[in-house]
Amino acid sequence: MPLNSPDPARETEETQRPSLPVTIISGFLGSGKTTLLNYILSEDHGSRVGVLVNDFGAINIDAKLIVGVEGETVNLANGCVCCSIRDDLVAACLGMLQRAEPPDQLIIETSGVSDPVEVANTFLMPELQPFLSLNCIIGVVDAEQLPSLTDELGVLARQQIRVADMVVLNKVDLVGTEALAKVRALVHQIAPGSRIFETHQARVPLKLMLGAGLDEAGMQHPVACADPVDHADSHNHDFDHPFSTWHWSCDQPLSLPRLRRVVESLPNTIYRAKGIVCLEELPTYQIALQMVGKRTSLADTALWGSQPPRSEIVLIASRGGINSEALQAAFENCIGTGDESQSPILRLKRLLETSPAEIT
Repeated sequence: MPLNSPDPARETEETQRPSLPVTIISGFLGSGKTTLLNYILSEDHGSRVGVLVNDFGAINIDAKLIVGVEGETVNLANGCVCCSIRDDLVAACLGMLQRAEPPDQLIIETSGVSDPVEVANTFLMPELQPFLSLNCIIGVVDAEQLPSLTDELGVLARQQIRVADMVVLNKVDLVGTEALAKVRALVHQIAPGSRIFETHQARVPLKLMLGAGLDEAGMQHPVACADPVDHADSHNHDFDHPFSTWHWSCDQPLSLPRLRRVVESLPNTIYRAKGIVCLEELPTYQIALQMVGKRTSLADTALWGSQPPRSEIVLIASRGGINSEALQAAFENCIGTGDESQSPILRLKRLLETSPAEIT
């Protein structure tokens, strides 16, 4: 259904629904994108995920997981939906939105020989932004294959790495320690400061891919900023890829410029940040914070209403990649001064040159 011809019966519901976050998975041929998608489609992660693929036949879905087939759309028992993009990406995305039970998020697999920027630009179209928002670009890299790619193929593979918000360095079990160090250095040379997650068989913790469980983790470990001793908590968990999580909360409004500086300067050992924050520039709104790889975004989600404003932030990092004292000091420095006299809306527009509905 065209965006300029909304269904009147669903117009109110859809305008109130937050935009659907879109994750793009790119990578050269054979890097492990399909293996990663199969893993997402087969796991019980508690999220309704829509997956759009180029080659539907390449996705080897376990028949026991299929609960329904509609044309080129497969419905799975874990709530996921897999569909072919065919020739029209926008139509495929909108088709997901118009389902009776729309997905919580959307994952798009790009062709192995395409530039993911072309796909990402689709979600910058003004007419799509109320419905779909780019969450991040994840680049899957074959650790054994990358050094051998030359000429045009090498240029393309490097572009896929360069534009990725997070790099999944796959098949590290197929290379030795010295070769892995060289590949790691090559990725950092192509994309300085990039966040790299090293794995094999494309096994990526679903909390990094989907953000599943981050909100719950934060609420299970509430800590007030007035008590610096018990301010943070971190622990390792999740199958064969243990990583650390760190939780921070505060009852005082935060400064937007300070918060952005802290989040955008987090060390590359921290893969993801997520939370709900209260900003002194917009104190009546709950602001959703997302950081995946290099991409940071904030967007208003709802009014605080009668609920006491409280910022809750959760970070996911590599094992041992958390410096609790440094993070605590950095985030406490984000607490607002309370001396701003200008209108919150005007300050927000001046600082971001955009509407408060989408702060990116």
